[in-house]
Amino acid sequence: MKSVVFFIGLVSACFCHPIEFHDDPFRQLEEVWPTPTESRIASGAPGPKYWQQRADYNLKVRLTEKKNLLTGNGRIVYHNQSPHTLKYIWMQLDRNKFTPGSMGHQTSEAPRLGKMQYDSFEALLLRETFDGGFKITKLTDDSGIQLEHRVVDTMMRVDLPEPLKPGQKFIYRIDWHYTITDSRTSGGRSNMEKFEKGGKIFEIAQWYPRVCAYTDVRGWQNKAFLGRGEFALEFGNYQVQITAPDNHVVASTGELKNGDQVLKPVWQKRLKNAESVKSPMFIVTPEEAAKNEESKSRGTKTWIFEAKNVRDFAWASSKKFIWDAVQHKLTTSKKPVWAMSYYPNEAEPLWSTYSTHSIIHTLNFYSKYTFDYPYPVAISVNGPVYGMEYPMICFNGPRPEKDGTYSEGTKNGLISVVIHEVGHNWFPMIVNSDERQWSWMDEGLNSFIQMLAEQEWRHNYPSSPTPRKIIRYMTSGNQRPIMTNSESILQFGPNAYTKPATGLSILRETILGREIFDDAFKEFSTRWMFKSPEPADFFRTMEDAAGVDLDWFWRSWFYTTKHVDISVTGFTRHTLDLQDPDKKMDEKEKEKEESDKKNIVAERNRNIPKYVNENKGLKDFYDKKKKPKVSENDREKYKKMLADLKPQEKRLLKTNKHLTVVSFENKGGAIMPILVQLHLKNGKKESHKIPAEIWKKNHESVSKLFVTRHPVERVLIDPSEQTADADQGNNAWPPLIKEELFTLERKNKDFNNDMKRAQEKKAAEDKKKAAEKKKKEAAKKAEDEKSKPATKAKVGKDGKANKKAAPAE
Repeated sequence: MKSVVFFIGLVSACFCHPIEFHDDPFRQLEEVWPTPTESRIASGAPGPKYWQQRADYNLKVRLTEKKNLLTGNGRIVYHNQSPHTLKYIWMQLDRNKFTPGSMGHQTSEAPRLGKMQYDSFEALLLRETFDGGFKITKLTDDSGIQLEHRVVDTMMRVDLPEPLKPGQKFIYRIDWHYTITDSRTSGGRSNMEKFEKGGKIFEIAQWYPRVCAYTDVRGWQNKAFLGRGEFALEFGNYQVQITAPDNHVVASTGELKNGDQVLKPVWQKRLKNAESVKSPMFIVTPEEAAKNEESKSRGTKTWIFEAKNVRDFAWASSKKFIWDAVQHKLTTSKKPVWAMSYYPNEAEPLWSTYSTHSIIHTLNFYSKYTFDYPYPVAISVNGPVYGMEYPMICFNGPRPEKDGTYSEGTKNGLISVVIHEVGHNWFPMIVNSDERQWSWMDEGLNSFIQMLAEQEWRHNYPSSPTPRKIIRYMTSGNQRPIMTNSESILQFGPNAYTKPATGLSILRETILGREIFDDAFKEFSTRWMFKSPEPADFFRTMEDAAGVDLDWFWRSWFYTTKHVDISVTGFTRHTLDLQDPDKKMDEKEKEKEESDKKNIVAERNRNIPKYVNENKGLKDFYDKKKKPKVSENDREKYKKMLADLKPQEKRLLKTNKHLTVVSFENKGGAIMPILVQLHLKNGKKESHKIPAEIWKKNHESVSKLFVTRHPVERVLIDPSEQTADADQGNNAWPPLIKEELFTLERKNKDFNNDMKRAQEKKAAEDKKKAAEKKKKEAAKKAEDEKSKPATKAKVGKDGKANKKAAPAE
């Protein structure tokens, strides 16, 4: 029976505070993260049995400019490097989103129809009928035998003739075509832009049926492409032949293999010279591009490109392209990499000044903080897609005004989008995360490195992911945790880009410090280059390399929607009691005097004549009682206490230290270190960083003792705004005085006086008519004067002209 009672008591003890334990911000994430395996080990690194699939492509594609038509065929070699036997292969048909019946189209919410521009309304109507989906015309194995397949929205399942065992490969062929979307009707990642004066720019991506990723975490990643969650792909080698009009210039993933056949001799010569120059130079000049723009195609050219170990392939084609390039040597390893930009004359002079230089800066910076850029070329293309990334090539949008001028925002917009999109070569093109599942793993990590790169572009560059700028989002109600599937995110930009980037910035600047963070982040990047990490691999690697338990940070910042709001609720100065009876008596008297002064009624009554003073017989023993004095006994006890003290104890009694206890409250719920600034009486300031672990026992309120040489006058929290603290108003004790401006203006008595406004309008119109009438009369008078016959003055006998003029002869 005792054992039963003990068991019941134990159960009660375990479950008496289930809510408190469940909400513990320091609760370890092991129960949330996947259990480590030999594929992905507990340190966050790929394990000895890590595997991933591979798909090699040999593709041929033809661009028919007049019809905006793309026709292609391909040979795909799929390598089953998994330990599993596969019965089918899933492929992505992302173009199928651009069909009226697609899931992406059907699940898109209604736009706001209150006010709409004409072109937006036209685009809306065209999207209802436009069909830009894949048309699969042939699907066979390598010997030509037709393969059974099933199209499910943006996915296609290819059934294998026989199961594909581990270590085997399967070769199959596919033919397709589709109509390219027009940028006027689609904001997609692959578009055609038509110019008023003629000519088009084609930016082509997701243009071929692509093999889905098959991983140890979720098997086939065959979630439908709805438009937001991007791509999950396998690495492979590509051989691609692009047939385009013969007056087009083609930019592409990979290396051009037949430049001697498709490039003019002068372009080949310039390209050779660009290997040894220090700054970008024109390969196709603005003048040549303008002349080429006026030309008409007489045939086609086939451009051949090869790319090794990439997860995707994209390209652009136009007769409008200016092309500049330089072969840059990375500052980290001196490895040569081509930096190139393609753009129309409409992008000048902005693009030739900043695009390729932004590529160079990105190559250097990202290589320094992660790993050396492994590919031979990095390209930025201006066209209809504002910002989108692919291996070795990206599409970027900002252009100047028609007169060639541009705002500072447009200039910074170009620099930032180039850094961001070229930076995507690292995340996710090489550190190959599953974008369809976790948008933040590429967008957030990349936005963080982008911010660091921007700060090394120039001083005070206006970067976005700063703690202060994320507060509004983090205190909003319309949000979900960062660890949310891409299609379920409510505010996509702040959730996938800004909040994770800001969190990593706080982790680097405030929690770990730059040296520890940079080393850990580089470890993650190098561990997972050309592999496919999951969120837990990132979290575990950062902790493993830094040697710091960060579960509290990941939980607060990535798994909840709590925000940071730490307040100072008060502080107490503690003075050492020296136990000297004389000093204590003096202090007591001073306290009484101060107390009496605070009693305003007693102070005002001080000089009023008192009744007992006028009637002396009323005063007795108590009125004549003298002020208390320190007894000799107390003094002797004090002297004896001092005599019994050890030398060290006597020194402690003479200390000049001041002890202050400050109380803090966590109002926002998110855990964060407490950054404290103490303002001392001597005018100096002291800064203290209290680790986040102070919240472990009580994550709602804590207190901290500070020992200073001078009294503390004021306490501030996070004075440099490093932690995204939402309410700066409760970050000081005593509270700071708020400073705000106000303006004066005259009262508008006639605000609702329609009659007066009508009179003023009529008066203005009458005045305008009078001025026009006067102008016409003056013009008529001038015309009349001009039409009068000319006169000739008569000369008198004195040689002077008469006042009266005579008609001219």
